[in-house]
Amino acid sequence: MIKDKVQKQESGDDSTNLQAQSITINQGITYSDAKEIALDVYKANFLQLSQDAAQVARKRAEELTDDFLQKLQQENESAIESMNEPSMQAALYEAQKQYAKTGDKDLEGLLVDILVERAATPMRNIHQIVLDEALEVAAKLTAEQMDALTINFLITRTSNGSLTNLPAIPNYIKTHLVPFIANLSSESSCYEHLEYVGCGSLMHMGGLKPIEKIYQEAYGGLFSKGFDRERLENDIATPDSYPQLITNCLHDSSLLQVNAINVGVIDQISESQNIPADVKQKFVNLFNSTLMNPQEIKDYLVKVSPEIEPLFKLWGKSGLSKLGLTTVGIAIAQANFRRKTGIKLDLSIWIK
Repeated sequence: MIKDKVQKQESGDDSTNLQAQSITINQGITYSDAKEIALDVYKANFLQLSQDAAQVARKRAEELTDDFLQKLQQENESAIESMNEPSMQAALYEAQKQYAKTGDKDLEGLLVDILVERAATPMRNIHQIVLDEALEVAAKLTAEQMDALTINFLITRTSNGSLTNLPAIPNYIKTHLVPFIANLSSESSCYEHLEYVGCGSLMHMGGLKPIEKIYQEAYGGLFSKGFDRERLENDIATPDSYPQLITNCLHDSSLLQVNAINVGVIDQISESQNIPADVKQKFVNLFNSTLMNPQEIKDYLVKVSPEIEPLFKLWGKSGLSKLGLTTVGIAIAQANFRRKTGIKLDLSIWIK
């Protein structure tokens, strides 16, 4: 459940708390101004610690602040003006506080990416609220749990437009999935905790479809067994009238296949080309009837990318395939994906 952010100040003896709203800032702040604001907010709010601990915490807060502002300057320099806003100062302080306490570099990288996204979201809306919540929740997760969210998100919530040919498959697995497979856990406590902190809810009856079935539906065109000319003419009365829906089979150049990655693409082509509904349905039937079955798809994927085999084994026997992500889980998943791969996804696709 997503809750509006609750801001709470804590202080030690003889310390003073500074409300973010009371800071006066001139319009058009510089990088140095933004850093000074950020560190002032941190100093005014963080708990008083012993001298040695305070130095360590301050160093970590400065490290996160520098990394955040440098990345923001590189990717969206105009968003540095967000440091004028009390809500952005509160978000940054939350990230400083969490990293100052843990010193976890994986967490720091994740918090920086969430902050960059947060700085580009000045209006109070569901997107901003989710990012604020993600800053708090991320500190309650291990690297393994972050990777579990990311794998779940990639498989169940994304469709990759670059997957249009066979060489793209192992490349996609290597760049998008492999970075997150090694850390996956089979322990039920891993996924129960993700549910507890609000990243998802576990399905206690049933679960998500097997990976091979998900890929069959999303990328069936990559797994076509093909058909010969005789089969085409038997199924489609005048196939030459629809050349846009026919191509050479990817797995056997002596055969043909329907020229679509999935049924949705057949629908789109048929609509744009005014193909009659009965003919479209015949192409859909031909497409579906010539697909590899799920086991064949699994065998093929493991053959071209052996690194994916542990994921298939884990998916069916852990909470990974029973976790339905919340908006906060999605926000953390995509931030972790960006942190590890450098590939930025548009969070607004999933959170509007």
